[in-house]
Amino acid sequence: MKILLLSDLHIPTRCSIEELRAINFDIYDQIFLTGDITSIEVLDFLNNQKPIIQAVHGNMDDFYIKNLLSEKIMLELYGKTYGLIHGHQTGHAIAEKLIKFFNTNLDVLVFGHSHYQEKFLINNTIFVNPGAFCDGYYGEINLDENNFEINLLHI
Repeated sequence: MKILLLSDLHIPTRCSIEELRAINFDIYDQIFLTGDITSIEVLDFLNNQKPIIQAVHGNMDDFYIKNLLSEKIMLELYGKTYGLIHGHQTGHAIAEKLIKFFNTNLDVLVFGHSHYQEKFLINNTIFVNPGAFCDGYYGEINLDENNFEINLLHI
């Protein structure tokens, strides 16, 4: 399974939807999107792609998107528990505080908001921020029953 990690799209204010269209969505099984989509047209575009989209809203999303998407999501794939949250809930996306929003142990917490691309481990939880897509950053998770790999990438 291959998962595309996206955050902080800020389309159309910081980049164009054409940059998003450059992604080959056919190679992904799921999209984890951690907010700041900012345009319902962008959300509609992503919903019409092949991968299953798991998305949460961010602080810059309008009222309509905030009503469509949750503040956080928790899901399990191949025996690993994932949490998705934007990150604005703690001001500067403080990982140690974000995990407390889930009230359970997570294997992976995917977040955004800070626009900084990062991956680190705290107390058996991998924290991943794919960075701001509007700055050309994104990430991927490759996993199956035996393998698990996170890659942070730039367009």
